[in-house]
Amino acid sequence: MKILLTGGGTGGHFYPLIAIAEKLTEIADKQKIIDLKLYYMSDNPYDKRMLFENSINFVQIPAGKMRLYFSFKNISDIFKTATGMFFGLLSMFFIYPDVVISKGGYAAFPAVFAAKLLRIPVIVHESDSYPGRLNIWTAKFAQKIAISWPEAVEYLPKEKTALTGQPIRKNILHADAE
Repeated sequence: MKILLTGGGTGGHFYPLIAIAEKLTEIADKQKIIDLKLYYMSDNPYDKRMLFENSINFVQIPAGKMRLYFSFKNISDIFKTATGMFFGLLSMFFIYPDVVISKGGYAAFPAVFAAKLLRIPVIVHESDSYPGRLNIWTAKFAQKIAISWPEAVEYLPKEKTALTGQPIRKNILHADAE
């Protein structure tokens, strides 16, 4: 089974994905799933050590940010986004995961776009009470949407949305034991 995690720009996207990866690995161990392969697609690895410790393969793709204010970077980021869409599609085709789990953020766009084109199922997790632009767009075709705050359901399709809470890494949950 192949699962691609995506999201990026900040630790607020990255670290909940690590918590999801930990839980997926735990479930795979309990269910004796021996061929679980995890991938993280983004514009930078954010924390290489955490990726390595969780046996997550990093797939780098360019990603441009869409700012709502004037910036010359908006012009150059159009090209980054177009390049990211191409490389995201190419990478996604060769990996061809069973599912894509997106936390949103500008760096998730190429992966989510590729998943949509290749008809790969997408699961979205929104950590905020007001969803980001990418998650609002992705929610239209995602199979499932997980939210951390009940207020977020107002902006997302209710029939696909579940209140799951915020994914938290094991070392934070069990810090006292260590």
